[in-house]
Amino acid sequence: MTLTTEPIAGTSTSITASLKAGGGAPKWPEFVGAKQLFGVVKKPAPLAARAIGYYSRGCLSGAEALPIDGPTWQEMRLSRNRNWGHPQLISLIKRFAGEAQDQDGWPGLLVGDIAQPRGGPMITGHASHQVGLDADIWLTPMPKRRLTRKERETLNATSMLDDTGVAVDPKVFTDKQVSLIKRAASYPEVERIFVHPAIKKALCTAAGTDRQWLGKVRPFYGHYYHFHMRIKCPADFAGCKPQPPPTGDDGCGKEVDQWLAKVIPAKPSTSPPVPKPPASVSVRPPAPPIMLADLPPECRALLAANPDPVPVPKEALMTKVTVHQVLAKAAAARAAFARSAGLAIVPASAAAAHPALRPHVKKTTTAETK
Repeated sequence: MTLTTEPIAGTSTSITASLKAGGGAPKWPEFVGAKQLFGVVKKPAPLAARAIGYYSRGCLSGAEALPIDGPTWQEMRLSRNRNWGHPQLISLIKRFAGEAQDQDGWPGLLVGDIAQPRGGPMITGHASHQVGLDADIWLTPMPKRRLTRKERETLNATSMLDDTGVAVDPKVFTDKQVSLIKRAASYPEVERIFVHPAIKKALCTAAGTDRQWLGKVRPFYGHYYHFHMRIKCPADFAGCKPQPPPTGDDGCGKEVDQWLAKVIPAKPSTSPPVPKPPASVSVRPPAPPIMLADLPPECRALLAANPDPVPVPKEALMTKVTVHQVLAKAAAARAAFARSAGLAIVPASAAAAHPALRPHVKKTTTAETK
């Protein structure tokens, strides 16, 4: 079989090369995304503190580190080097930890991911947390002793859910957790708090007549062992793109029920297993990564700042349009390979609608995004 394809500039995978190597359909191209660049940064840029861009499309200059140990907090997962944030967020975490202990009897905060030293997309774990204005707070109380570095890497947080997966376990999710989330929502700087829909439902029940703070607490996927606290864009920098503020509704009616419907765990199937499709080649492209061109221009300059500037290869400068063109060429090459080899072609739409993919997810009209 002979197949001629155009080389793909700006990627580390060439369709032509993969065909010559044999072994099946040409591989999808690999891109040098922004996460590969920001993920290797070890130190912040000693510039003015600025949250640049949007929570899920941006970077951070002048980051401040949350000390890994404080009188009322401990930082977790130290190997990730994600205890950096905008100084306003770091100051709020310290204040929050002290007031939760003094006024609510919370033993202390276990703090998860905040942001990388210069923000930006992360190689694993988050779509947001890019501008230093987001922090994950565990719902597990801080122990009375200092955890070792090994424990901070391996200690599992406690799930707040019961065996159904759509309700909290009252043995672990108590009034203490309710008070902790309520205190976080009480700060004017805090604009949103993301929790699992079952936790949101429990908060709606526990709130009583004081319901104003509930509007900041939004249901979202995951977040069953921690809550995500997000503060507003700092007022002194116009380069931070704000999120539309919550409407003021407590979100305890149709919205939370819709979210619960979205996260119902799949029941074990009693039907015969879905037969494997015959030999085929999918032409559904993988989701493209966030490229440096998708971020504000200041983010490239931030990577180049001392100390430890990060070289930016030309492959990392591809635009979104070019990335989609590259993926379209790769899909065409895979389709051509399938036709030449007599294999079935699985179209993009069919791959997305395969019955084995998340059968428990239901449609919803909820428009909230993280």
